[in-house]
Amino acid sequence: MHEFCGDVRVSGRKYEGVILDIDGVLKRGSKPILGAPETVNKLRELGLKVIFLSNLSTKSREEYVQTLRSIGINVWPEDLVLATSATADYVARHSKTRKVYVVGHEGLMKELRRAGLILVNDPEEAEFVVAGSPFDEKGFVTEENRWKFTGAIRAIMLANAKFVAVNPDKLFPGSDGKPIPGTGTFLGAIEAATGVKPLIIGKPSRLIYKVALDRLGTPPEKTIMVGDQIYTDILPAKELGLTTVLVLTGITRRDDLEKMDDVTKSKIDYVFNSVRALVKLVGGEKQC
Repeated sequence: MHEFCGDVRVSGRKYEGVILDIDGVLKRGSKPILGAPETVNKLRELGLKVIFLSNLSTKSREEYVQTLRSIGINVWPEDLVLATSATADYVARHSKTRKVYVVGHEGLMKELRRAGLILVNDPEEAEFVVAGSPFDEKGFVTEENRWKFTGAIRAIMLANAKFVAVNPDKLFPGSDGKPIPGTGTFLGAIEAATGVKPLIIGKPSRLIYKVALDRLGTPPEKTIMVGDQIYTDILPAKELGLTTVLVLTGITRRDDLEKMDDVTKSKIDYVFNSVRALVKLVGGEKQC
């Protein structure tokens, strides 16, 4: 166990890289979490490499650059590892024909095209089915995706297309706070029809974390993962040997920690009230 000192357990380890989850760590909705932009700037000043990680299935890196810049965090596309871009990179590496039948939004399609993949309309031409969310911000299937349920089934069953998904998220809160379906809801329908399970690229899959580590170029033992969810952020990162930091500004609350079993708790190296405390950890500051 690390020494507790104020709100930070002080470690003598010198870190080289940080992976930051976005929603619940740096922002809530369209607003920054207090101190998040300043924390990112300070991490960079201290010489750490920083990568931003998101499971969102609807946006390209360029779109997310604008999202983060709008809350005061200056980033470039190469600083982002999104489930959309990681999925595109994976399919491009494993595809022979480069032909993809895609379900989802334009942001995902942009990343697939950028990776050199060909988006086909005929499902029986597809080598891969790539699934993002077919739903809009209100939880309704978009017009361009309304026929994609049938197309995905035919690509898998008639063309033996490989089934790859951006993320497994079944539900998430809509703008009104009420639940709306996510990518995982679509995946469940296609799996029920075909009997084929998708390969998940986004969190909690290790694949997206490996992409982030490759982008950083830092060893796991000198890299920190900061997230607000135990099962998608903390556990897979710990399995890969990263130092794990849970912040309490998103999904997980302090009451949730009290309900966790000891094995799960042991995967969390640090619990901070917010990302601001990260500077004390990497800077070796003691505040007793």
